[in-house]
Amino acid sequence: MTGTERYAKLGALVVDDQAVVRAMTGRMLAQLGFGFVAEARDGAQAMEMIGKAERLPSVVLCDIGMKPMDGMAFLETLRGRPEIHVARIPVILLTATASGELAERARALRANGYIVKPVTPDVLALRVERALAR
Repeated sequence: MTGTERYAKLGALVVDDQAVVRAMTGRMLAQLGFGFVAEARDGAQAMEMIGKAERLPSVVLCDIGMKPMDGMAFLETLRGRPEIHVARIPVILLTATASGELAERARALRANGYIVKPVTPDVLALRVERALAR
């Protein structure tokens, strides 16, 4: 089964305050074969979308530096949801810089990985594969 076939029934949510990053990342996810890709401009909008979703995303790619709700606050809020199937949605963080502190905070909040921008198709495919395998 190819990646395209494997992901055809899955959906992704891209959360970033930069429209161009959302669009580029969304296109890469579509090329990987995701059946649907939704976009949110910040963590607050993403939480609202997840709360109203008929179909939850199989994976979320979320920028760290956004306002009013940044990626870490989004991840903490998501992991705190009482619905176990919502709280366990895989989240891959997107960041402009990598640091030991970031990695430690991400691990503490049970992030499923992170990608240092700019996002590339190969790295995205690898991180998504790992996140969905867990």
